[in-house]
Amino acid sequence: MAKCTFEHVLKIFHSSITPVLPENFIRKAINYNLATEQLKIFSYNYPLKNKNLYVVGAGKAVKNMALEVEKIFGTKIKSGIISIPVGSKNIDTSKTLLTYLEGAKNNLPDKEAEYASIQIKTLVTSLTENDFLLVLISGGGSALLPLPKKPITLEEKTKLTKKLAYAGADIKELNTVRKRISDMKGGQLARQAQPAQVATLILSDIVNDPLDLIASGPTVENEDPITAALDVIHKYNLYDELPVSIRQVLETDEDSPTFPHNKVHNYIIGSNKLSIESAKLQAKNLGYISLELSHTITGNVKHVAKEYLNMTTLFCDFMNKKIDFQSLKTGLDTINLPVTYDNAVQLDALNFNEGICLILGGETTVEVHGSGIGGRNQQLALEFSLLLHNNKCNLDADVFFLSAGTDGIDGPTDAAGAIAYINLVTDAKQQNLDVGTYLKNNDSYTFYKQFKNRELHVITGHTNTNVMDIHLILIKKQ
Repeated sequence: MAKCTFEHVLKIFHSSITPVLPENFIRKAINYNLATEQLKIFSYNYPLKNKNLYVVGAGKAVKNMALEVEKIFGTKIKSGIISIPVGSKNIDTSKTLLTYLEGAKNNLPDKEAEYASIQIKTLVTSLTENDFLLVLISGGGSALLPLPKKPITLEEKTKLTKKLAYAGADIKELNTVRKRISDMKGGQLARQAQPAQVATLILSDIVNDPLDLIASGPTVENEDPITAALDVIHKYNLYDELPVSIRQVLETDEDSPTFPHNKVHNYIIGSNKLSIESAKLQAKNLGYISLELSHTITGNVKHVAKEYLNMTTLFCDFMNKKIDFQSLKTGLDTINLPVTYDNAVQLDALNFNEGICLILGGETTVEVHGSGIGGRNQQLALEFSLLLHNNKCNLDADVFFLSAGTDGIDGPTDAAGAIAYINLVTDAKQQNLDVGTYLKNNDSYTFYKQFKNRELHVITGHTNTNVMDIHLILIKKQ
């Protein structure tokens, strides 16, 4: 039973990746007429006759975006530079029109990514009125475009970002600071490309698809107040730890990057919603009642795990006829997460024989207090496992949970995420593994690497896409 269910949650997760492969989005978003040299992005037309086409990009998904762009435009492309994660190149560069540069190992800014940023800046600052710049952006773009403002060094910038993340800063707060201390983010790439026409194709990895936050918005005007970054730093009591260079930049009044709005256009071409829709269909095909509850989950993993337990308890009670359908709906309204139940779906406890699959998406955060290795998805799975163990007497059902990133990377590890289940803590004790100790040390990766011969680690490798995380809660009658 358990092995079959592990296979099911993995199959549902894998199905969520295929529809958000970037090459599929590119073909839907753009159309290029070779004869007339007319480019159409969704409903907007760009005449490229007598214009030079350049392409730049950064992110975990942009390699395949760029390869598809090369197929579409061919030799119309003058040149371009694409910044991609270490280990994702594996292409025959002799047959490509663009230059692909690897960097940001383990999704962390490094000298290689800084070099790629410098090359991109050199290219875009040379453009003229006769040039058209196509920009490709996806999640991971911040680490792959890490060029700091002078006199800040990359090491100083990276240390501050890490301290904020460890303190629990969310993605909006992190990007607010990144934009202020970076030389490519917050609209600065687009400003540097003027007077060329700029169009950006964006694969969203952030809840609600905020253009200015995805990869820290390199082609989106920064509308943050001048003090916003300092406010975030003060919130987490990090001001006294700032080096002189960062204080100098943050305390210098300067105009935000601006550019003519008719010269810069940004397009969202894909997001987490499509992943969830595909997962929902796969779960249904496997025989489960399948419910899409949210694509906007955020918050600390400890909080999210507790609310997922409350939600799981409600569905277990309904399946076991302890509460009626109206009580289930009322209970879901008390869940302190952005969960929406589709009122069009009338559930009947009698139909739960094969089980139910609850599908959610988003991006959580972790407060790091230990020195272990892990990521938000593995930490969430382990947190949820401990809660399931402590409350199993109230559930009266078999519960399985998967949390994984669609990019195939969870923190500085080779795992996308991990699977939890109701008896995980009990089974771990038989291997002399104490879940609480691993959680306290933020060492979820090490736990899953040792537990059950790594059977519950979700390993995909680089998926070449990135639309946040998928969370699956699968409940079966005992």
